[in-house]
Amino acid sequence: MKKGNVEDDAQVVLQRKNVQKQLDEFQMLSAIFCNHGELQVDDYSCIDNLNGFICGEIEQLSAKLDYRFNLPLLSDQKVELLVQLPHLYPSLELPRIVIRSAEIAREQERLLTVKIEQYIEEEILERDEPYVYQVICWIQDHIVEMLQSTAEKKELSTSCKHTTIEHKPIIFERLWIYSHHLKSKMKRQTIVKTARELKLTGFSRPGKPAIICVEGHQADTQEFWRTIKPLKWQKIQIKLSETSTSETATEMVQLRHFAFGFREELFCEMDEDSDTEDQPMSMSLFMKFLEKHNCGYVKKELFGIQNMINMQPS
Repeated sequence: MKKGNVEDDAQVVLQRKNVQKQLDEFQMLSAIFCNHGELQVDDYSCIDNLNGFICGEIEQLSAKLDYRFNLPLLSDQKVELLVQLPHLYPSLELPRIVIRSAEIAREQERLLTVKIEQYIEEEILERDEPYVYQVICWIQDHIVEMLQSTAEKKELSTSCKHTTIEHKPIIFERLWIYSHHLKSKMKRQTIVKTARELKLTGFSRPGKPAIICVEGHQADTQEFWRTIKPLKWQKIQIKLSETSTSETATEMVQLRHFAFGFREELFCEMDEDSDTEDQPMSMSLFMKFLEKHNCGYVKKELFGIQNMINMQPS
């Protein structure tokens, strides 16, 4: 047997062991968090894929196990905990666990994620067995303390920025992002919430294909990309990045093509018998929208010549 085949077989065995542990842990968590809505999976077909891989019916994994908790962690509201598991969790890779709430600002969410990662790195030393439940319990016990400390760090950071202001040119950026599809309500909510919190303008077109455009400070557009890229996608990429330099905030406002803010747009003919996200995109409506906002040039960048031939305008 060739060395490469031996290594590939060992990798498959390792993945199967880890995935089996992930599913066992999920079953245990389902029994613990059994109240309605406490533990949810957006796409249960991923569990079928993982089981098929373990049994040898499927040769390659095409999905990762992602789920979310909705728990009353604060006295006046529920908090969402998003869990994303790589294929080699728990033995070699770390889970990504993110705290989400309408009352928590995006920057504070990022600080909370860092605290969770630090806890895993420093406190969970034996990682041969799953430990998501341990992390969730730790969050339940410490979330108020975490919110207070991250709020203080945010205020301190903001204060430091105000005292060290330098007159530097503002880098404006517009990102055109293309994905195979976008249907998950969680992802759609994350996209809109993140863009609005970062003061970005543009739009998101859910369905198939999915198109997202964000524009604003380059630091904010890049933060937006860092936030949505790790979400589960079949395919997602930046098709075009446009940058400009402006000396004042007023000049940057003039560079924006989408002054209305950020919102979802469907670009489809409405059919009462179908879900809007399943409707094919009307190229004529989309082009009218782009032309209205002085962005007609981007059609070729988004779809390419071959795809433009295959897509029929309505």
